[in-house]
Amino acid sequence: MTWDNTNVLCFAADAGICTASGEVAAGDLKVGDLVETREAGLQAIRWIGKRRLDAAMLAEHPKLRPIRICKGALGAGRPTADLVVSPQHRILVRSRIAQKMFGTPEVLVAAKQLCQIEGIDVAEDLDEVTYIHFLFDTHQIVLANGAETESLFTGDEALKSVGPAALEEIFTIFPELRAPEHAHVPARELVSGRQGRKLAMRHLQNRKPLVGEVRGEGKTV
Repeated sequence: MTWDNTNVLCFAADAGICTASGEVAAGDLKVGDLVETREAGLQAIRWIGKRRLDAAMLAEHPKLRPIRICKGALGAGRPTADLVVSPQHRILVRSRIAQKMFGTPEVLVAAKQLCQIEGIDVAEDLDEVTYIHFLFDTHQIVLANGAETESLFTGDEALKSVGPAALEEIFTIFPELRAPEHAHVPARELVSGRQGRKLAMRHLQNRKPLVGEVRGEGKTV
């Protein structure tokens, strides 16, 4: 990976990913493992990337320091245990506030944009971190420590972050991604940094959880 790029989308290695075999640490996942997804059921992992950042590298690249989402910080008891992710890794927010701001109750927001919320902050105490990211045939919502979050998204900025060798591996598996006209379809609307911070602030001001019930058309989403 090229660590001058801060758009790295990863789980810490100890994040518990919901799979066909139960919860498995992200660092123990293998290509071919079946992971539970929100819309598509069990999906096979097609590619996995891994990189350890030691204290020296984190000191040199402070923007890569992980974000810790403490147990229950998202609301609705999520995550079920502290979840550590890279700053740009997106977390699913579900709320009436999201509905009002974006016209949809569920959006994906980079973890670092949620640091205004109590229990979500830069994990300054970690001397090192091993980042893991994995790719399916399509972008999916998965469960990590009980929190809904994303698999690796193959948008242009995300692909730039993995480095030339990893990118070539991904292109070998998914040659269609080389085509400039290829459509990258996210699992949910991807909220910009500015809008993500505004969304977090509105939840804070209204004392509402980032994950809650949204009622509409006679059903709970």
